[in-house]
Amino acid sequence: MTPSDDRGLVRLALWASLMMPIKEAGMSWPGFAYTDAEWKQMATLAGAVEPGTAFRFQMVNAVVFIALAGVLVVGGFLPLLGALYPVPADVKALPFALLLAATALLALGIGLPLSMGVAAWLVAGGLRPRLVATPQTAALWSKVSWQIRRMAVLMCGALVPGMLLWITFDIDGGPIITTLKWIGFAAVAASTAHTLRRRDAPQP
Repeated sequence: MTPSDDRGLVRLALWASLMMPIKEAGMSWPGFAYTDAEWKQMATLAGAVEPGTAFRFQMVNAVVFIALAGVLVVGGFLPLLGALYPVPADVKALPFALLLAATALLALGIGLPLSMGVAAWLVAGGLRPRLVATPQTAALWSKVSWQIRRMAVLMCGALVPGMLLWITFDIDGGPIITTLKWIGFAAVAASTAHTLRRRDAPQP
């Protein structure tokens, strides 16, 4: 494999370590479907990842991604919005939605793969020797990368009409946002608890 593919193999193993608990819990992540053969590959790769490494990867990836997203907002979104509309009261809904969606697309489409690469480099330096690269793993990492990019495009594409409808109908977002926030907190807590249980479980 090329050096680029080699780095992709480590990220694939870490990705597999995050996806396998979802499959084992009988759940699925829309947009991230795999064949039985691909799940078998992911199970093998995930088996090489120590649970503590997977947990650290999750945490570091989240911190790096939030930092990158913050740079995009502070260094890109806000200056561009200020240049287009020096008077905040003059901001138009469509340009605002398009600019926000473009920022989100950069954050998810470029920032997320970049944060995964940085997190893998920081926490999984000793993982590569335990992994075996094959043409199938290269194809699977290509598929995962495409799925991440597709998710970014779909989410950001839905953001623009969603925001316009929100503004047009003057929807009170307070209760909705609060509910979604607590759902997100609960999902993160459940995922973290499951990862910790896997880490503490006796290994066969």
